Amino acid sequence: MTEQEKHYRGFMAAIGRTMLIFFVLINLFGISYVIFDEILYALPISYTARTVTSQLFYGAGYMLSFMLPVVFLRLWLKKCKYKPQPMYLEPKWTPYMPLAILAGIAVCYAAAIFNQTLTSFLDIFSPMQDLTGASVVSMEPYEIVLQFIVICIVPGFCEEFLFRGAILTNCLPFGRTNAIIISSLLFAVMHQNFDQLLYTFVAGVVMGLIYERTRSIWPSTFLHICNNFLSVIISAVASKEGIGETGSLILMLIDCIVFTLGTVAAVILIYRFCSKKRDLCDGVFGHDLPAADSYADLPVSSARARKLFCTPCMVIFLSLSLVSMILLVFIGG
Repeated sequence: MTEQEKHYRGFMAAIGRTMLIFFVLINLFGISYVIFDEILYALPISYTARTVTSQLFYGAGYMLSFMLPVVFLRLWLKKCKYKPQPMYLEPKWTPYMPLAILAGIAVCYAAAIFNQTLTSFLDIFSPMQDLTGASVVSMEPYEIVLQFIVICIVPGFCEEFLFRGAILTNCLPFGRTNAIIISSLLFAVMHQNFDQLLYTFVAGVVMGLIYERTRSIWPSTFLHICNNFLSVIISAVASKEGIGETGSLILMLIDCIVFTLGTVAAVILIYRFCSKKRDLCDGVFGHDLPAADSYADLPVSSARARKLFCTPCMVIFLSLSLVSMILLVFIGG
């Protein structure tokens, strides 16, 4: 085993332990949330107070389940003599950033529709659950704000910090492609839901590319929040009983807007990055040329990388997640 492969093996062992800790935390949080909610219902408090307290507890617990593994990962990386890579936390914004976000949303949305169509065809899962996994009903204004925070902002923030900021960043020395695939795979498995597996993997790749190319966590976080928000809107429209043709027209209009804006944005971006002028803009006057996509500080062959990926903790995490997915299918059915 080469020195690079030893580094990679130790790194993947740290990632496996991190994901195992995450699995334990997120499931403990789920159990504690159910218990906490039952206690709230037993207390003589108003519906508003109960709802606000419940949602704030959910948001705080969910974020903690993701942020604690980030801390553990850094500690384990230092223990295995792997220097933790710093997250790209610097805010960066360019005129092309909105185009990248629009194109990214369109790709994620297309993946969600394909995922929904596939699972509906197989007649295994509930079609609407494919997009968000949540049921949206008529709510008061304050409930809408709480739902936006809990479903859009909190996941967008903490999931990006774990999977892009911590995992993808520390995978980069072993190669960009390897880093994006690993972080996207773990991001998809993390949802522990077959009906979201393909969709979340594609979304992970999109957000991983944006994070790696922009060298900032904020564009991918913003894209994540926007993508979740779009899913909430679609679920809200589709869950309205008796909306009939009006609901179908609204959904069709959303499709047209998302794909039209996304296609236009993608065309402009492709033209921009295929232009020869980009070489002059990015490679002279004090700016470094970007490294080739295949470049790696610690190169490991694809075959060895796949083999060394399966550390004991990683196998346990993947197995437990698979069991959770299977149980969800039977419980949901």
